[in-house]
Amino acid sequence: MTERPTPHSDPPWRLLGALALATLASRVAVILYLRTWLGDAGAYEHEAIARSLVAGEGFRFTFFGDAPLPSSHQAPVFPWILAGAYALFGVGSPLGKLAAQGVGAVLAAVSAAALGWIAFRWWGRRVMIVAMVGFLAYPAFLYMPTRIQAVNWSLAFLVLFLAAFVESARKPASPGWAAAAGLAGGLGALGEPILVAPFGLCWLWLVWTSPRRGGAALAALLFVLVLTPWTVRNTLVHGRPVFVKSTFGYVFWEGNHAGASGTDKRRVEPETAERLAWRLGGALETERLLDEARAQAVSVDENLTSEDREELRRLPTETARVAWFSARATEELRQAPRDYLARSARRLWMLLWFDDTNPRSFVLAYRLPYLLLGSLAVAGMAAALRRRVRLVGSGYWVVALLGLFLVHTLVITSARFRLPLEALYLLPASLAVDGLWRRFTRGGGGPGCGPARGGEGRSGARGGASAR
Repeated sequence: MTERPTPHSDPPWRLLGALALATLASRVAVILYLRTWLGDAGAYEHEAIARSLVAGEGFRFTFFGDAPLPSSHQAPVFPWILAGAYALFGVGSPLGKLAAQGVGAVLAAVSAAALGWIAFRWWGRRVMIVAMVGFLAYPAFLYMPTRIQAVNWSLAFLVLFLAAFVESARKPASPGWAAAAGLAGGLGALGEPILVAPFGLCWLWLVWTSPRRGGAALAALLFVLVLTPWTVRNTLVHGRPVFVKSTFGYVFWEGNHAGASGTDKRRVEPETAERLAWRLGGALETERLLDEARAQAVSVDENLTSEDREELRRLPTETARVAWFSARATEELRQAPRDYLARSARRLWMLLWFDDTNPRSFVLAYRLPYLLLGSLAVAGMAAALRRRVRLVGSGYWVVALLGLFLVHTLVITSARFRLPLEALYLLPASLAVDGLWRRFTRGGGGPGCGPARGGEGRSGARGGASAR
């Protein structure tokens, strides 16, 4: 039988905390072992903005121009985190980058705890342990904090607001959890505005399934209040409302112009990809081939002509340059709508399979863990559908996953954008692992076979966990 918490049971805090601390320790160990803080650590645009902030010049960036201008090129959280680290340890210093990576390690521990919380609420202690150990050990998640990228923030706050929405659906309902969901959603969007899609769909699910609308109103209010100061700042800087980032038109062009791959990078040449395919990794020859592939998978900005770049330089503001990209993408879309559909289908395949603009995706050490995770997730989802346990019944997991897939299929994708999806896959995958463990140790039952009791009740057509 699947272990289920009672209606008012709390997670085993000591165990949950110990596994979260183990996650933190593992990330710190990987950071120290790889020593990526001695290089650029993947800070990219965050680096330039952080330097400007520490110099007292404000949130500025050079976007296809000759000099930095007041900018909304990036969401504010990670540039501010890196700027804070530089203010403490020196601009561009290895210690400053190490401190920013340390924030990523802390966010990983938060992510593990939130995933464990959800798994406990739906299926109990054993599945919680499997989910947290899975997050601790999954190679892509282990590597993630070594890069100073917003995905560290967005993954953590995705599972935080998902956990809060799950709590808001329990009986007796608490509006405080809906408020926490709104707060986490707003903070998450300040780090990565893509989270608006899964948050918005989770909020709509709350509206549809909740007998009282007060919690949903409170979630929306907190979400808006968190984002309002930065939106006001952007309006004052750009002379018009800008939601978190100004660069949607540019990003859409990256993923959908005539020479686009569907991501922000160009494809690796087939010969290089074939030589890399299914290698174990680690060998000197493999590293040499990876460097060769990285040299080929350059930014799609290389498709801009010198005339394009000169035209962009003559435009006076960041928003005007973004509008140039938006107009170019819209015109090409109008002329060849089938090409857009083909790129969207290609992006969906990349999300489900592997991204051929990401050199690491050809290596066996990258592929095997994902194939295992994906297979277990499918098995867990099948068990949840067959037995009508809480995963599909709750709806929040489904609509959050749908929101992420929609954005990355219709706009742009990238290797790092799949990480939040993989975090969500861990939940059904953990259910499948628990079922397999019980099958082999007790000789019976599949994943999720026990009767639902306590907590959220059995799932029904309108959401189960949120049943009125």
